[in-house]
Amino acid sequence: MKKLHYIIIPLTFSLLIGAQEIVDETLNSQVDANIPGVVAQKEIDNLDEQAKKLYYEFKDTVSEYEGLRRYDDQLEKIVFSQEEEINSILRQIDSLDNVNKEILPFLKETIDSLRKFVNLDMPFLKESRLARLDNLDSIILKSNVTTAEKFRKVFEAYQVEAAFGNTIETYPGFIELKGQTITVDYFRIGRLGWYYRSANGKETGYWNKFEDRWIHTNGKLNDEIKLALDIANRQTPPNFITLPVQPVEK
Repeated sequence: MKKLHYIIIPLTFSLLIGAQEIVDETLNSQVDANIPGVVAQKEIDNLDEQAKKLYYEFKDTVSEYEGLRRYDDQLEKIVFSQEEEINSILRQIDSLDNVNKEILPFLKETIDSLRKFVNLDMPFLKESRLARLDNLDSIILKSNVTTAEKFRKVFEAYQVEAAFGNTIETYPGFIELKGQTITVDYFRIGRLGWYYRSANGKETGYWNKFEDRWIHTNGKLNDEIKLALDIANRQTPPNFITLPVQPVEK
């Protein structure tokens, strides 16, 4: 009996060892079999993540396309509107060209008429008045000045000439008298009278528009003209003055 028991123990141990090896091999086989599945799952996860990324990029692209399409539609409307505005401006320019052809000769005739008037008028400030008209003649020939601006300047010149008939004025100047040039103060009352007075009051005179010359009074109008000068210069309050005035028509 003791011998039989001694032999069974080693056999049982050997069986246990063999069984453990079989289990280990089986587990290793299962692990090896699961490795491709894990790799495949990772690939699937990666593909799923890429698909989501592409999906969101596609949505962003579609949204951007819609925005660009709306913007393009707006730009198209703006371009059409600008083209219509350009055509309208071109039509206006053509119309202005026709207007210019008519109004520029009219402005030239107006300036010439005003020049004739100045030459026939009393010659007060004649040089500056004619210089103003010379400047107008040059302005209406300039291409960089608009027709409206040319018209405005001609109209202003008419206003200046019209104002001379409703104002009084005094200014210094010179006059040829007895072969000498003397300094005088001029006084103008509208277009009714034009007078001068020397600084010492010894020489006075008035313009005779019918004879187109000065009438020298040798100081006889000294007090009257001095008073008129003081009133014009606001050195004395307004008052009655007595000066020779010629009728409008002879």
